[in-house]
Amino acid sequence: MGKNRSGIVFLVLLFAVPLMMLYSGGYEKLHQAAVSRTNALKNVEVVFTEQFPGSAFLRRMQISLKYLSGNKEQNGIFISDDTLMLNVQPKSQATINKNTLAMIDFSQDFQRPSYVMLVPTACAVQQSKVPYAYDALLYNQKQQLIDDVYRRVSGYVTAVDVYPVLRSHQTEYIYYRTENTTTGLGGYYIYTVVAKKLGLKPRGIEQFEVEHLDNNYYGDLYKLSPYREITPDRVSAYSFSKSRYSYMLSHFDQTGSRRYFTLYPKFKAQLGSKMDILLGGMSPIVDVKINNSPYNQKLLIFGDRSVQSYLPFLLVHYGQITVVDTAKITPELLKNINVARYNQVLFAYSADSFVGKDQLSVLSELMPPAPKV
Repeated sequence: MGKNRSGIVFLVLLFAVPLMMLYSGGYEKLHQAAVSRTNALKNVEVVFTEQFPGSAFLRRMQISLKYLSGNKEQNGIFISDDTLMLNVQPKSQATINKNTLAMIDFSQDFQRPSYVMLVPTACAVQQSKVPYAYDALLYNQKQQLIDDVYRRVSGYVTAVDVYPVLRSHQTEYIYYRTENTTTGLGGYYIYTVVAKKLGLKPRGIEQFEVEHLDNNYYGDLYKLSPYREITPDRVSAYSFSKSRYSYMLSHFDQTGSRRYFTLYPKFKAQLGSKMDILLGGMSPIVDVKINNSPYNQKLLIFGDRSVQSYLPFLLVHYGQITVVDTAKITPELLKNINVARYNQVLFAYSADSFVGKDQLSVLSELMPPAPKV
């Protein structure tokens, strides 16, 4: 019934839009754009947008009409029946090389137990949802990126391969449908693998309470390709239920610092989005101290926002975890990080972050320990 109603709506729109265009004088501009000898389609889209500025409704209609005509990749986003997925493509092998070599250099300079975890994106794990016509164009994140990087850092940095566990749970709600990251459940499965590599015993998911913060969330992928048939996401927060831990969550950026006494400051939703409730969002440095923790171990993470999904689980095992968002950190802020204070170091990135940007060259600003005499 829903699909039939959608079809009727589209028929109405197909008649309504021409009338709107005629009334606004948009036909003349569209004609001029269409007869242009270069980038005709792009010109038409630009004029269409100009004729109806700020119209989210018409933007969604445009995406849907393209989808119905067979265009299932728009603005770099794959559109499936029930999900949106980023089409990850490396910008240059040089970027991947820089990030890989930076990890090796770090391990040699600081002599800390170091680990690397590259989290595959949805299109690499849930390949059955990728539109069939684009299968041949998929970047092979597992073989061309993850396995290759792990091979190159072998002997310097310990690899944490989370691809198999995500693949085995691919039918579950482990990736957001409209946001390019893993859900809390996906974060739990990631945690079970990385915890073991870090020498920890993972807790069962039944030991964590879950609170659903939003059942009608639309994320960053939806903003790029607002296909209206996609079901909105559910944003959830996980908390360790069998303890009386309290937390001091501190954010540091160029403007100063902010401190919260919860992992999930809910007022942040009023300033941004519901995703900003998770660990208070992301800052160049996010530090969490666990009060009353029986553990003294400290973990330093160089990573990206994918940490929001699995960090609440890892916190059970440490006295302090510090996250450095290397895409946001500045050399000045990096001076606040004393690597020697931490027992372990984890490099943890979503695959698209690792291939898309030089994440780790900034670590050359860290002062290595003075040589022993």
